Amino acid sequence: MNEVHHFLGKIALCWLRILAKISLLTYYHVPGIWNTRFWTQNRYKTIKATTKLGSLIFATKLGSYNHTRYLQKLEGSRVVYSACIYFADIMVHYNLMEDVFSNLFREYHHMSTLNLILVLILVYVTRVIRSIVLPPANFPRNIPTIPFYVSFLGYLNKSDQRTIYDLHLRQKLEKYGAVKIYFASRWNIMITRPSFLKELFSKESIYAKSGNHIKIPYAVLSAYTGDNIISSHGENWKLYRSIVASSIQFPDTNPVVANAERFMFLLDEKIKCSKSVMVGDVLQRFSLQNAGQSILGLDLDALSPNSEVHQKVVYIKKQIFEPLFLNFPYLDKFPIPSRMKAKYEVEKFRDYFSSKVYSEEYFNNLAGKRLVGAYQKERLSRKQFQDNSIILMVAGHENPLLLMTSLLYCIAKHSHVQTKLRKELEAESNEDSGYFDSVVYETLRMFPPLGQIINRITTRTTVLGNDIIIPEGTYVGYNNFGTGTDATVWGSNANEFKPERWGTTSEEVSKCYKTAKRTGQLPAFHGGKRACLGEKFALFETRVIVLKILKKYKIALDPNWKELCTPAGPICPVNLQLVFDNLELPK
Repeated sequence: MNEVHHFLGKIALCWLRILAKISLLTYYHVPGIWNTRFWTQNRYKTIKATTKLGSLIFATKLGSYNHTRYLQKLEGSRVVYSACIYFADIMVHYNLMEDVFSNLFREYHHMSTLNLILVLILVYVTRVIRSIVLPPANFPRNIPTIPFYVSFLGYLNKSDQRTIYDLHLRQKLEKYGAVKIYFASRWNIMITRPSFLKELFSKESIYAKSGNHIKIPYAVLSAYTGDNIISSHGENWKLYRSIVASSIQFPDTNPVVANAERFMFLLDEKIKCSKSVMVGDVLQRFSLQNAGQSILGLDLDALSPNSEVHQKVVYIKKQIFEPLFLNFPYLDKFPIPSRMKAKYEVEKFRDYFSSKVYSEEYFNNLAGKRLVGAYQKERLSRKQFQDNSIILMVAGHENPLLLMTSLLYCIAKHSHVQTKLRKELEAESNEDSGYFDSVVYETLRMFPPLGQIINRITTRTTVLGNDIIIPEGTYVGYNNFGTGTDATVWGSNANEFKPERWGTTSEEVSKCYKTAKRTGQLPAFHGGKRACLGEKFALFETRVIVLKILKKYKIALDPNWKELCTPAGPICPVNLQLVFDNLELPK
């Protein structure tokens, strides 16, 4: 333990030596800097004391002064580290970097080149560390800050993101409705309070859509989806919407029923080998085929056993969604071999898929044909054509896939819900009780396909609610899972799966669902002008396939399957494995 303390002491002294050199200059060249309102009293005391210690050590050439007593008094390296962070903060705030280093050159010209380089490197590192550990100084002070490491916990220890939320975010968000959180190489404001969500959705001109192509243009993920109808803003969004919106809102639903039959054939074949089936692969095939035929008007042949498109989609997802690089997209700037390969594979897939869309002989007027027409008429550039072709495939099948997976999980886990659904199916009544819809909506509440979305940027300084001042250029997002399970919104049983909360008749369930969306209590499909265009289609195909499964099979969670949700990003059970028992129900 003494060796560890000795090592930390050496690191602390290194930082203090640099602090002393810079702090002496700023003290003499920027009079009154310590008295500014920029600093709170605690920061002032910490830096003043640490600078004093650093000056003493520097003046006595590191070693002739007994510094142990001071390090103990200042709580060791933790305070030294804080002081370094705050010192970088004040230098950035007052634009002192250039002035300080010009004086450093002039007054300490006798410093060796190596020492000077060390100073520059460590100050830069300090700034980088500060930008990760602490939110910007102009962020609102009246909402809590989530520790920066919370965003990495899911990837570091493979925790269920619901557990992470309960431990680190729930209490603060339910009390304040908004927090500062580090995500995707930047600090953001994240909200969960329904009134804040309503404000966010209704003020499109202030909280403008800003997708990955703007936020992290250098990232592999940005290269994959680009500038599209979901992430764009302004004139580009209006252009894309005019071309493809009708195909998303009013798709061709006829292929879904036929695809459901093919899905059941694949499922039956798997069950013949084993009653326990990992359902993700076959569900993805079904959802991908629906997106191709119903939205794009393109037969992707995803339900064939050796589907080329399906294999390529699975492969490209593995290349893109590496946890480390999703949390630190800045790393995609560097020539890391795995990321260079990922970029190459992304470009190759984009060319492959867009060529497939372009070369199809269409017999409908769905999105594929409309995109090709817009490209041929030069309304869209080649990149815009590719971007929107890709996003219709990605969002068109991923989000419904997540919903289907979570819904099957909830029905399998809660046997009484499955029993009630099956009784209604067996009754063959023409009257819809709305119970199936209430089960779907309850699943959306507790397992929204996209748990956390941060894709809005403030176009000017604005006030959220009554007193949360958000500066211009700040990214603002929301946590769907947090809102959907907020006890202040849904009551003390918010964490319980209770479909009955939506109503007892079809009319009540429908009215409650619409109200929850309108008031921001259920933002799973977002809201305002930018609400999800594919909501109705996703709910339709989910109903078709889940009811078809329940008519033939009783489902249960495999006892050997580890019950765990995704660690971050989309919310759904990981590698869901179900046991299927054939009920031999008549068709």
